[in-house]
Amino acid sequence: MGGQTKGFALLLQEQNREVARKLGTATLLMFTLPLIAFYVGLYVLFPRKEDPLMWSGGLAVLFANVVIAGYVFSAFSEEDEGTDESRRMGSGGGAGDGDAAGPRVGAFKQRTD
Repeated sequence: MGGQTKGFALLLQEQNREVARKLGTATLLMFTLPLIAFYVGLYVLFPRKEDPLMWSGGLAVLFANVVIAGYVFSAFSEEDEGTDESRRMGSGGGAGDGDAAGPRVGAFKQRTD
């Protein structure tokens, strides 16, 4: 395999532990919260409704969507590593602008004449 780290071992690396914790928490909540909500809805909240299974299923779907929305929100609220690096390098253009991808071409090329 050439020394590449794959699969579950990637999540155990130091820089990925916070992401692994969030993913594990979201997975656990995605499994348990809709089930708990379904049975609480079926036996506690909606036992006297005309169709308690439908109401309980809707409640479980609502909780599943809440877990997904929470995970997406937490993912988007993480700091972007590329943004921090570009701030340290400076954004004034020239040699220290952090553009290590290659030479600028087209509209992004700086004129030197």
